[in-house]
Amino acid sequence: MTVATTIQDVRDFALAKHNGQVRTHDGMPYIQHLDGVVAILKDHGYKSPDVVAAAFLHDTLEKTATTVDELIEKFGPSVAELVFWLTDSEQGSKEACATQSAWRLSRAPWHAKLIKLADIIDNGTAIVTHNPDFGLTFLEDKRLQLKKMAEVEGSRLLRLPLFQRAAIVTELASL
Repeated sequence: MTVATTIQDVRDFALAKHNGQVRTHDGMPYIQHLDGVVAILKDHGYKSPDVVAAAFLHDTLEKTATTVDELIEKFGPSVAELVFWLTDSEQGSKEACATQSAWRLSRAPWHAKLIKLADIIDNGTAIVTHNPDFGLTFLEDKRLQLKKMAEVEGSRLLRLPLFQRAAIVTELASL
């Protein structure tokens, strides 16, 4: 993150970019999801400015008119790279997209994986609560992502409380 940028600046940027957007499954303002992801990371001890910044920005490339150039200019290449790794841009059938996303995330940098785990926890919990029918499909894709990440990272990831929590959330929909 650039020296002159604060976490509040990042949150304000994300809030402006997602202005008017709501989560489809619960109708809540989109910033609540971003705040939730950041809170989960902080609860698990991840407070690095770059990680927190990327967590606030993780959906900007995918869900807004934000560009990678804009993220690099405003927040630096480290934050922009994490956001890049977290952006779903795959094409093809639903199954092909899910597989490609799992491959991408399995090779993503460690900090991108941490953000993805918090994202899975926040989205998964809300979706299971508010749209359980969609939760079955959504969390099946997330279980594939967790599996592929674990294949690459092994016990380092499997022992992580954040990973364990994400795994539990993805199993809720199948009960």
